[in-house]
Amino acid sequence: MSKLISELAAICGPEYVSDKLVDRVCHTRDCGPSPGGLPTVIVRPRTTEQVCAIVRLANRERTPIFVWGRSSTFIGHGIREGCILLALDLMNRIEKVDFANQTVTVQTGAIWHAVDVELGKRGWELHVPGSGGMFVCTVGGSVAYNSVPHGLAEYGMTGEGVVALEVVLPYGEVIYTGSAANRASADLGFERYANGPDLAGLFIGSCGVFGIITKVTYRIRQRPEAERFAFYGFDSVDTAVDAAQALQRRQVPTHLVQVFGGQKPLGVEGQAFLHLIIRDSRAAADERLAAGHSICAAFNGVRLDEKATERYWVNHMYSWLRNTPPEVYYSDRPYTCPEASAFIPTQRVKDAIRYLLNYEVEHAEEFARYGIRIKCYDVYYSRNAAFLWIDTLYPELDLEAWQYGLKMRADYSEYLWSHYGSPGGILAPLAPHIMPKLGAGYELMKMLKRTLDPNNILNPGILGLGDPSPGPSPDRGGEREEVGR
Repeated sequence: MSKLISELAAICGPEYVSDKLVDRVCHTRDCGPSPGGLPTVIVRPRTTEQVCAIVRLANRERTPIFVWGRSSTFIGHGIREGCILLALDLMNRIEKVDFANQTVTVQTGAIWHAVDVELGKRGWELHVPGSGGMFVCTVGGSVAYNSVPHGLAEYGMTGEGVVALEVVLPYGEVIYTGSAANRASADLGFERYANGPDLAGLFIGSCGVFGIITKVTYRIRQRPEAERFAFYGFDSVDTAVDAAQALQRRQVPTHLVQVFGGQKPLGVEGQAFLHLIIRDSRAAADERLAAGHSICAAFNGVRLDEKATERYWVNHMYSWLRNTPPEVYYSDRPYTCPEASAFIPTQRVKDAIRYLLNYEVEHAEEFARYGIRIKCYDVYYSRNAAFLWIDTLYPELDLEAWQYGLKMRADYSEYLWSHYGSPGGILAPLAPHIMPKLGAGYELMKMLKRTLDPNNILNPGILGLGDPSPGPSPDRGGEREEVGR
């Protein structure tokens, strides 16, 4: 392997390559509970040309690459044992802000919130406010995962803001998507749906299995004049869901979050709660807020202090969604969330919630035995559907609880995806639960993988494409993998 490492050093410089155990161990897992394999080497390129050279080298040596952004997901990557870990954090420049065409072009490793802050100095912002990890997640990683962002009800998914991509293919060539594909307009990546098929869509949500996103041209807009907030409690989950659907139909919210389960918010009555965020011109925001108040009142919602909603949105104080101190569900022990989630039709949220509440009752003994805690169940409503987050917590340092937490995630995923749901991002631990359900679409993806990446170099196994073995995976049972613990 010394020859591989010396060649990587020749490409990027020795200071950007490490085979030290401490560095490799720190790159075995994300924020989720599923550890991956131990990489052979960590390499940190600074240019697209260096990425191309690394990919060509990996093909020659038949050594897989795992593409690493800031590892802020809560799933578990599925890193291949012995891989080249390609860390893109140094490719973080804002290359161009084009106010005339309302776009910004950034390198893949640019931090979401950092880009938004720079745009904010001129009164502009990215098309979506970012996902929950906006302070650490990268633009390229968020696009590759197609993360569920804040502002979902009005602005849509992260991928909807993409105008053009620069992508390194699995054999080391570079392509550009949309208008940027015509190199005569390369500096004017202004339209996604140009020059034939929407190639950007192939890479959005693909988690790096079809290509490495190295640059993103993304839509920007001027910041709205006004932000308005409302917080309502409802006496039943079903009523809160009905109110949410009525808000969707009137296109009232920019962002709409339902909270239920776990500890009730402090000092309020009710079984389920809605946080309503509206962004628009002052007059339009006031009009939409009035409509929101009217709809919630029609469903017997109790108006609560909207400061909780404002703190969540403006100050990014996520605990204020619950209005409950974190020590209630974390206490003094390190807890980890084996996150499960699903897009589901709005009315089916009621069925999903009944399943989750029944699951708690049916498994009360195991919950008590393993110290399982319900942080909360959150629903981010889109324009016409819902995205359910299941935040169950298990004590990180308890082996049996850790294994039970993974079983919970598998149970939740199988139920939701077998009945009416589909995941947003997938990654290796979740792929066995969803990919076989996709029928001919799954076969098409496997064919694309074989065609684009015949050596199975890029993120093998992440979406269950190509060689399915991604390295140690505790979700498959057996002994716990201790690497990186």
